[in-house]
Amino acid sequence: MYCPTCGIENNQQDARFCRACGVDLRAVSRVLSKSFPVKIATQLDAYLENRYQQNLRSGVVNIVAFIALLSVGLGHLYFGWIKAGAFLVALSALSLCFGAWDIWIYRRNLPPTAKQSLGSSDLETDELASSTTQPPLSVAEPTTRKLSN
Repeated sequence: MYCPTCGIENNQQDARFCRACGVDLRAVSRVLSKSFPVKIATQLDAYLENRYQQNLRSGVVNIVAFIALLSVGLGHLYFGWIKAGAFLVALSALSLCFGAWDIWIYRRNLPPTAKQSLGSSDLETDELASSTTQPPLSVAEPTTRKLSN
């Protein structure tokens, strides 16, 4: 392990103090042995990555709950149970909002490469074929034409 202050190599991995300048090396040895702060950071990264997957699951469950609550609420309204039907329809609207929010959070936190694969391409296959046969115009193209005339 090297001392962060003077750069001298200390032969022992669990050295408490630098042999050259005497600085406290316990924090350095904890980091090198992946002690508490490093473990917390690793666990936090794993939690955040898993949390976004939970957002997708939660969003899908909320959308399914929206459909179920809306159908039951409309059934209650049809059969004349106004209060219960209105409550279930309002609850279904809330479920739809939460589901859309969770899915939006999930999509917003995707890496850029995954976002491109989820969205459809704006160019059709005919447009791609025509764009490869004709090179794009240069910025200097109009000036070149004027000079050559």
